[in-house]
Formats: sequence, C-alpha cells, structure tokens
Amino acid sequence: MVTGVDSGHGKVLLIAGYGGHSGYVFAIVYELSRMGFKDSIILVPEGYEFLADKFKPHGRIRFQVLPRKPAEPLYSGLHRWVKAFLQSINLVLNHRISIVFAGGSNFSLPPSIIAKTFRNSKVYTIEAIEHFITPSRAVKILESVGGTVFLHWEEQLNIFPKGVVVGPVYEPPIYEVRDEGYVLVTTGTLGYKELFDIIERLGFEKVVLQSGDIDPQPYLRRNPSWIGFKYSSDIHRWIANASLVITQQGLTASIARLAYRKPTVIVWNPRVTLGAKKQDVRIYAEKLETPLVEDVKIKTIRDAVENVKPLTKTYPNGSYEIANILINSLTHHT
Repeated sequence: MVTGVDSGHGKVLLIAGYGGHSGYVFAIVYELSRMGFKDSIILVPEGYEFLADKFKPHGRIRFQVLPRKPAEPLYSGLHRWVKAFLQSINLVLNHRISIVFAGGSNFSLPPSIIAKTFRNSKVYTIEAIEHFITPSRAVKILESVGGTVFLHWEEQLNIFPKGVVVGPVYEPPIYEVRDEGYVLVTTGTLGYKELFDIIERLGFEKVVLQSGDIDPQPYLRRNPSWIGFKYSSDIHRWIANASLVITQQGLTASIARLAYRKPTVIVWNPRVTLGAKKQDVRIYAEKLETPLVEDVKIKTIRDAVENVKPLTKTYPNGSYEIANILINSLTHHT
C-alpha cells in the first residue's frame, strides 16, 4: 500500500496510445492500483474507446486525438498534430501533472512535451519489448527532451545507453489458465489477411480471430465454428483459454508466453511498417523461446505449430519496479 502520497503531490499522467503501447500503460497502472495509488489520469486515443473499459478501475480516463494513425504518411495528419498539441495544453493547464509515463508511440509526444514545458513534469517512457537493434523514433524523441527510458532487456542498452533496465514489462495475468481447444490468431491494429487466409486453409476446427482493421465476417461465414472480432478490450480472456496463440511481433506475444505461458508462434507481419525490424524480432522470439515465421506459407505455419516447445525461462515483470519508481519520483517532485 502506498503511504504518504496524496493529491498535493500532483497527478500521474499515463499516456496509453494503442496496441502494445497501451499494454505497457495497463501493466503500470495495474501495479499502481495494487499499491493503493489511483490518482492517475489515463490518456486514450479517440477512436480507441474500447480500450477505456480495462483502464476505468485504475484512474480517470481522458481522450485525445491520435496525431498519426498506423501506417499513415506523416503529412496526412498535420492538422491532427496541431489539434493534439492544443488538447495537450488544455489538459496540462487544467491538471497539476507531476509525473508522465508515456507508452512510447507518437500519441505520447504532444502531452509529454507540453507537460515538460508547462509543468516541468518528470517524463518517463519505455522502449518496445521487441526492439534490440533499431530504437523506436518516438522514444528517441522523448529521451531527447529529458525523458528517462525504461528497458526490458540488458541488450537494449546498446540503443539507449542511459536507459534503466527493469526487466520485461507485460500485462499481468488476470484469468486462470485453461485450454478450451481453440487457436487464437491475433494481429493487433492492422490485421494480416494473408495469414488469415492460410490459417483458414490449414483447417483448424476452432479458431478465435482478432482481425484488426480487416473485416472478419467473410471468414466467419465460411467457417461457422470460428469466433471473430476486430478488437477486444478483454483479449486476456481469449489468451487464457487458448490451446495455441498465433500472433505478430509485439507485446501480445509476451502476454501469451510470459503471463499465461501459452504455446505461442510469432508471425512476421510486414504491415507493421513502423515497428521493429526482422533482426529485432528474431532476438525477441529467442527470448520468448517461440518459433518465428518470417515467410507466411502453409508449410512454415504448420512447421512452427508443430515445433512449439514449453517455456523454460521465468522473467519477473518489470512493471512493479516502474510503479515504485513513479511513486518515489512523485513524492520527491517539486
């Protein structure tokens, strides 16, 4: 339980973003709540309101425009960048924000920069769990304006020498582990049609398909035993009850593998153009002891599924250490 911290010390702003970026924030705010601290503001992108459900028990939810949508050219969203900075000014002027934890996407930049400029807030951010060789651009920018970068792995010190290694940060398990006999296929925000087509051809009887921006209905019509949806605020339930998880590069692989210790296959999704490179993901797959499919074909997917092995490693969740650092920083912030 947190003691000696009250509203007089200011608030903690946690900037969720989308995809894995929101996962890091959930892991941290979950630990803050377990410590008894709930004076948090959680910033969620407009258009991703479904994310708010899992955050509601842990703080006050605010929405703000997403400056750059996934896979969008930079110039297309210039008007949204302006709006995001104006919204950030309004947010920061109306709340005494002492600490910022930024999930690491472009969504993090305007509120972090404004909080640092107007409130001299202490800014923390986190590198993506699957980056080892190529640093995230948004995290680099946040470091350049004085942000402290948390790292999952010692190897990430090669890209952020001043970073703080806390161990892998991933969403904690919130359900009992069961095996209900289905394959969970999950590909984040963008989806991956070529993978879905091959999963269909492989003939799995029971599939739960999280399809992102791709319409799942054609697959469901052809496969009545499948369950499908674009997004879910409760992906943990589907992971916890799966026999096998097939997912793309990103945080979901760590949730499946480290939180629930599920048989997991990582598939390289070329649609994720702003994420980690293949050489990063190869190292990531080794860390999680999962097969990595770089070229999606029937044979490569089948071989990967047949070669999944039990996880032998155990990693403490770094979110607990980050939550402690944020609380200590808040009590000493002036």
